[in-house]
Amino acid sequence: MKRIPWPVSIVPADYEIQDGVIYSRKYDDVYFQKSGGLAEKRYVFVEANHLSERFRHAHKITILEFGFGLGLNLLATLDAHASVGNGCVLDYVAFEKHPFDKDSLRECLRAVIGDHAHADVIINNLPPVMSGFHRIRLYPKVMLTLIYGNALSAIKELDASVDVFYLDGFSPQKNDELWAARLFSSFRRLAAEGATFSTYSSATEVRRAMTYAGFDVQRKQGFGKKREMLFGTFSQGAKPIQKSFDPVTVIGGGIAGCSVALRASELGVETKVIESGKTIMGQGSSNPLPLVRPTVSLDFGPRGQFSWYAYLYAIQFYRSLSLLQGIGWSETGTLQVPQSDDEWEKMCDAIEGLDLSQDVLKMVDGIEDFKGFLGRGVWMPGAGQLRDCQAGFATLLREQSVELATSSLVSSLSNQDDHFELGVADRSIDVTGHLVLANAQSIQQLIPDVDLKLQTIRGQSTKISGLNLTFDSSVCGDGYVAGLGEGSVWSSGTFEVGSDSIECRDEENLHNMQRLDRVLGTSHRGAQETVTEAWVGVRYATHDRMPHVGAVAPGLYALTGLGSKGFTWAPLSAEVLVSELLGLSCPVERSVKARMNPLRFR
Repeated sequence: MKRIPWPVSIVPADYEIQDGVIYSRKYDDVYFQKSGGLAEKRYVFVEANHLSERFRHAHKITILEFGFGLGLNLLATLDAHASVGNGCVLDYVAFEKHPFDKDSLRECLRAVIGDHAHADVIINNLPPVMSGFHRIRLYPKVMLTLIYGNALSAIKELDASVDVFYLDGFSPQKNDELWAARLFSSFRRLAAEGATFSTYSSATEVRRAMTYAGFDVQRKQGFGKKREMLFGTFSQGAKPIQKSFDPVTVIGGGIAGCSVALRASELGVETKVIESGKTIMGQGSSNPLPLVRPTVSLDFGPRGQFSWYAYLYAIQFYRSLSLLQGIGWSETGTLQVPQSDDEWEKMCDAIEGLDLSQDVLKMVDGIEDFKGFLGRGVWMPGAGQLRDCQAGFATLLREQSVELATSSLVSSLSNQDDHFELGVADRSIDVTGHLVLANAQSIQQLIPDVDLKLQTIRGQSTKISGLNLTFDSSVCGDGYVAGLGEGSVWSSGTFEVGSDSIECRDEENLHNMQRLDRVLGTSHRGAQETVTEAWVGVRYATHDRMPHVGAVAPGLYALTGLGSKGFTWAPLSAEVLVSELLGLSCPVERSVKARMNPLRFR
């Protein structure tokens, strides 16, 4: 199979500040009128699309913006959204070819508008300047999807039901790419019933292109000295089916099921979790020290894309949970080491092409570069460790008003006309709304007609104490070693496909101890070195190592097959699934989502 190379680096915004106005050197244009700022954005986009009124009555509003720039349109939209009580879910998607990084955006916004209530939230959550889809949770009911790259090609990968279109690129004379008729023609596929658009432009070619795209186009007084602007309503073409905010029932209380439940309840949906065990976060999710880390793949196909997106999303997900209470999240960093000189060279080539900032990842080559004990590898400072997951997630579910039914093994599932019937012990439970299967161990039993091609992967981790080190990061390559500080580590690397045994094996503890010498060397051996604890888990993975996320029948969905990447992949997988349930924009490319379809093996 041909390897898909990693994407070419995104070129950041090239700008200068002239008398309080942000000027683009590349396009020889300003980001807004000098007299405008937020006032211009409110007039042209928020007021023209009657957003305040629509926020009061809708379950969700999806906005698609062309030309994110300084984020002023988003700031104006957030002001309107907050003013009506935040009951409506705001799903904001924006294209940007030349994004600002955090420091540049902070400098520009301070020069333009000074302090703003939402500006720091946006800045602090900006993704790395890397091509692709980046989903950001700004507030419980506000998500931002930044799509970095060429809009003409990227829009083909967008799956959304758009209520409002913001056309805010540089002028058609300066940047014709964002005003191309072939770009506007994509709106027919994306526009929801009653969708509207607005733009500061009154150019004839824009009016003609939007008319061809299916909009009734009108003119109105422009902002400030601008004579006219355009706005309109979608009036023809196919309309995407609106999804409902009906209740969500999740079978399975592992990291996959809990992630779905937390996200759905956060968006205002009545949610219930049914778990076979006495507590949630059991079985494969009971790992005492889960690692959240990316795999620096040399292939940027759908799996490589999803792995990277999932890692970035997981960091912000666990950060937000740790700010609530209960979840122990520490960004201790991870070093991924190559297994050969050839792999090292390929790593260097791939990472060099990305040109990411060193707060995301960097190459280290030499003992002095990494905590005094290890040579070369890829250092990822944002990677981290989780603790107290069982108690923490139980607390979070309770605080989110998620109904939890434990010790409830679902042994049968039947699809009735208007509901699902679940067999639990000696009784049946009727479920209406959306039903999500996140019970990897028994999911195939409930949907025997869908071949998920799941396989078990047994792994054993060993806690070793009494070492002469205070190491609190993790090193991955041949398995992993995760430091706990104060002379203790968890070592793991056993990987037995096809086994479902949960028996702890002494020989695997020995193997995990021997890994320390290969990873850390022998100088850190202590006189009192001993095995103090061991954990065995059985995970479920698919044959192609992509998770199952999506519908298997009307109203019935699956989220499973995360394998050993559960804690890294589950948050974004849940975001993808909940977005599908509720009719929100998909946070990943259509091509990536297709590779996650639970029916793909039919």
